[in-house]
Amino acid sequence: MRRKARKRTTLCAAVLAAGALCGAAFPSPAAPRAASAPPPERIRVLSWNIFHGGRDPGLGGEKNLPLLLDQLVALAPDVFFSIETYGAAHEIRQALTERAGKGTYHAVQVTRGPQGQTRDNLWIFTRHRVDRTFPVPSGHTVSDFNTGGARVVLPDGRRLNLVDTWLNFSRPWVGNMVSANAAAAHEGKRPPYPRSRVAWAERRKQARQLRDILRVQLPRMLGGSRAPVLLAGDLNTVATTDWTPRWSRCPGHHGLSYDLKATDLLTRAGFRDTYRETRPDVCEDPGGSWNTLRRAESDEGGPFDRIDYIFARGERLRTDRSFTVDTRLRSHPPGPFYSDHAAVVTDLTLE
Repeated sequence: MRRKARKRTTLCAAVLAAGALCGAAFPSPAAPRAASAPPPERIRVLSWNIFHGGRDPGLGGEKNLPLLLDQLVALAPDVFFSIETYGAAHEIRQALTERAGKGTYHAVQVTRGPQGQTRDNLWIFTRHRVDRTFPVPSGHTVSDFNTGGARVVLPDGRRLNLVDTWLNFSRPWVGNMVSANAAAAHEGKRPPYPRSRVAWAERRKQARQLRDILRVQLPRMLGGSRAPVLLAGDLNTVATTDWTPRWSRCPGHHGLSYDLKATDLLTRAGFRDTYRETRPDVCEDPGGSWNTLRRAESDEGGPFDRIDYIFARGERLRTDRSFTVDTRLRSHPPGPFYSDHAAVVTDLTLE
């Protein structure tokens, strides 16, 4: 038994030694490296209604546009959703390309009316290469005056869908009714518009158009694309979340709340309101974007309406921060802001 044990020990030692020699002479192949993930892509998004092409007579007409362009260049967006572009597309693209420091910008004309006339409402300007322009909406409640967009290619090859949007306003308009009710409540008077009247006006116009965009137009535009989506613009209604009973005691709300639906349709469709996502306290950060030219009136009783938005959809699309811009650059002489709408900016990371 002892001899067999010695032989077995000797044999094992020999095998191990041979294995060590074999390992030295013929190294085993290394495991293949996993493909490295693309680095995060940071994207600055701007949504801004520039008010009659930046040339509104009340703001100085032609003299205002160069100042507005300075603000635009200072923000240096990677994607700019422009509303009420109205003949300013050439100047916008040129200013961003020459001065934003991010290379050549591409311009997508969403509203197909001729440039220089009051039909080219929506444009998208982006430093990213345009891969596909979306088909024109038709046959329902919206046209290319209301929505449209394009798919762009990011530097790492990933795609991003961009949808610019402007919704029609009701008569009387939702924002005016909300403001009139708040002003009356501030003075201790009975609000002139019942809650049901405000809700009905929004359902009839903005909610109806958004439902059309989400159910009919957007699937046509995306064509089955699973790439992340940015939908931004002037929706001409206040946010559903901001006017629930929870926030009725916020400054300017005066105990009022409304059963609104429009922006809730977007969140149910998987979109995130990027401003409210990073600033969840409505009282602390109301995010008002209209009307910058009547801010003093809003401060006296009525709210500063939040009607301009940037919505994002996509699991890997992370919102880093969002803010509004409604004051002039320090380098400019004193005066009103460059538009009756504040600019809305969101910084995102595509992981």
